[in-house]
Amino acid sequence: MTSAADRIKPAAYILIFLLAISSCSTKPDESAEVYTRRLQADSLLVQGYNQSDMFHFNPAWASFNQALNIYASLDNREGMIDALLAMGRTRRITGDIKAAVELYAHAGALAEYSGNPDCIRSVLNHQADLALREGDPVQALDLLADRENESTTGRERSAQLRLRGSAEYALGNQEKALTLLLEAVQVAEAAEEHVAAAQSYYKLASIASLGARFDEAEDWALKALKEDKIPEYTPGIASDLRALAIISEKSENKEAAEDYYRRAWLAYRALGRDDDAESARNRLEDLTGKAVTVP
Repeated sequence: MTSAADRIKPAAYILIFLLAISSCSTKPDESAEVYTRRLQADSLLVQGYNQSDMFHFNPAWASFNQALNIYASLDNREGMIDALLAMGRTRRITGDIKAAVELYAHAGALAEYSGNPDCIRSVLNHQADLALREGDPVQALDLLADRENESTTGRERSAQLRLRGSAEYALGNQEKALTLLLEAVQVAEAAEEHVAAAQSYYKLASIASLGARFDEAEDWALKALKEDKIPEYTPGIASDLRALAIISEKSENKEAAEDYYRRAWLAYRALGRDDDAESARNRLEDLTGKAVTVP
């Protein structure tokens, strides 16, 4: 079962995502021309995340870069931060860690100058996520420490708590990790940030599964699936179904495992994520002893 950090962030539904990426608030009292240009850049960010959901990273990079150029022409620092973080995430996923670090650093410099706590927290969360993926939970915790006068709430606060929980778990502090992850869920649900809540539930399921507490793991994974279904976040749904399949297989519930692998296979296939779809299909074939094809 993959970690919560391996889930792809939401992008497939424009209105919800435009709200989600607006952790760094935009400038008030825009002219009609500026407003139109900013919406164009916002749409390019959505387009880029849609492309990255399907692992089309070169087109995604082009969309993010175009958005960055528009934000820069408007002197929209907050939009530039969002675009730089998206570009850094793309480089991180494709394995160019040095470029990801540099892009996050540029975003961090803009965020510190802006003084916007949501922007600062968003950058620190991205940097901490990268540190965790690179196997450095101590650095991640340093980046995730509460800052003086920090006032972030909602999605970014939930992400901060989730990442802190993941770092504490990596350091062997399981009880502290569980407390932080449950708090992350509460913050996300209070803000109606369903995908953020699902990410924390998914991590809780992963921890329980690793501890062979399969009933508990299934309960958390079902909660993650329920949250992802509210905005119909397909990448999250596919990951949740695969997690439920793995948990069911580990607990020797063959019938449930087959059902979840089949649904995960079709969900990944619909996303165009061929490698993930093939992996789920192979496990389904191993369990059923039959070739699995689409009629």
